[in-house]
Amino acid sequence: MESDLELLERCRAGDQGAFTQLMRRHEQQVFAIAFRTLGDRNDAADAVQDTFINVFRRSGSFRGDSAFSTWLYRIAINASKDVLRRKLRAPVPQEQDEAHETESGDPEIGETVATHSDLAAALAKLPEDYREAVVMFDIGGIPYDEIATITGAALGTVKSRISRGRWRLAELMEQPTPSSPSKEKT
Repeated sequence: MESDLELLERCRAGDQGAFTQLMRRHEQQVFAIAFRTLGDRNDAADAVQDTFINVFRRSGSFRGDSAFSTWLYRIAINASKDVLRRKLRAPVPQEQDEAHETESGDPEIGETVATHSDLAAALAKLPEDYREAVVMFDIGGIPYDEIATITGAALGTVKSRISRGRWRLAELMEQPTPSSPSKEKT
């Protein structure tokens, strides 16, 4: 199996098949990072598309100072931030809440959707540096040292952001949301 760097070299030489292999190799990881950053599948898909367009356009600028995956994940995070900025500038349709309702009568599916929705909402409330670190480590499986390289933060800072981000996320997940029923005993 060819390494990422070998595939990238073939991409630079105009081999579209090599680019497709690179994309297939990393698209699930990039999607996971984008989805956990944005909390919406459509927005995550947009970020994935933007990521790979940028990888294709910038393939000549990769110097090899870091791992290919580190460079790719930094592009994915930036693409996710760009999608989020575009989304914040766009008006939100009133039917948005209705679009997220499930038509299934299965309570487990409803609970799963609600949990994912609650997690996405809680992640969105985290400070950006905490959210970025937690998503990369817990969702993306990126090691501490690579996160430090990607973000330009010290290793200790990365570990601190992940720890504090997890604590804050747990606090946010314990708080009832205005749309969720109260869990008080009657």
